[in-house]
Amino acid sequence: VRRRGGTRRTVTMGRISWLAGVMILAALAVHAEEGPHRFSVDLPTGWQQASHVRLVLEGMTVAGGQPFKLRAAAIVEGAEPVLLGSAGIVGDRSVGSAPRRLPTLLIDVTRPLGSLADRLVTQPAITIRIEAVDGRNVRMGGLDWSVQSVRLERGGRN
Repeated sequence: VRRRGGTRRTVTMGRISWLAGVMILAALAVHAEEGPHRFSVDLPTGWQQASHVRLVLEGMTVAGGQPFKLRAAAIVEGAEPVLLGSAGIVGDRSVGSAPRRLPTLLIDVTRPLGSLADRLVTQPAITIRIEAVDGRNVRMGGLDWSVQSVRLERGGRN
């Protein structure tokens, strides 16, 4: 309860909960306007024995008309980045430059991640760099895209 100028204002728990929820959602959304961005991603239990391991990008928003690729690389201390894979995003000219939501994007990272197994034995997580590139793998500046969550998951067949 706060008093201001003789009037009484009550801050309800509902408003506080709503505000906290908005702040949490804003913190979870990773916004990438330019350049590569890094994510710390937990390695799933038993990933070394899995027949497939996928990088899962959920809650993506991309600029409508621009085609590009998202390229993912593992960042391992003391070594060059290891390319994990990439996925193409088709441009949709019908929406112009308006942002559009995409379904979940899956990138198979089984083989490249397996090649790092000896270096990741004691690691609970891995740093993954994701960047937008054109068809010739040249970084695209000024491209607006965002993703809400990035994770690795074990799976059967891709």
